[in-house]
Amino acid sequence: MNRRNFIRSGCTFCAGAIGAGFIVSTMCSCASLPIYKGTTEQNKISIPLSNFKDSKILIVRNNQMEFDILLVKNSETDVNALLMKCSHQDNQLTATKNGLFCSAHGSSFDLQGNVTKEPAMSPLSKFRTEINNQIITVFLK
Repeated sequence: MNRRNFIRSGCTFCAGAIGAGFIVSTMCSCASLPIYKGTTEQNKISIPLSNFKDSKILIVRNNQMEFDILLVKNSETDVNALLMKCSHQDNQLTATKNGLFCSAHGSSFDLQGNVTKEPAMSPLSKFRTEINNQIITVFLK
C-alpha cells in the first residue's frame, strides 16, 4: 500500500469511528426526558412530585445554576438528586433512562451517581432531598 492510500484509509477509519461514537451517544439520549424549570429560593428548589408522570427520572433546570440536576425517583419516599457535572473534568452530562454519559471523554454513571466507566474515578455530587406534601425539596447547600 502506498503512503497516500494508507493516509486516506486511516482518515476514513478515524472519521467513521468518531461518527459512530456521536451516533451512539445521540441514540442513547434521543428519548426525550422530562424537564422541570425551577427557581431557587433560599438555596433550595421545590419540585411537585406530580412531575414524575411516565418516568422515574426528571431533569431539573435552573438559570442560576451552571449544571442541571437529575432527580431519580427510587420510591414514593426516596428521591436522589445528582449534579449533572462529570467528576472527571467538570463537563455537562447527558442523562438517559439508564444513567448519565459524558460526551467529552466517555465516562458514564449509573442512576445512583456511581462510576460505571472511567476515566472518571469519583461518584457524582449529590444533594440532600426531602419529600413533604407531594413536594420534593432539593437542598443546594
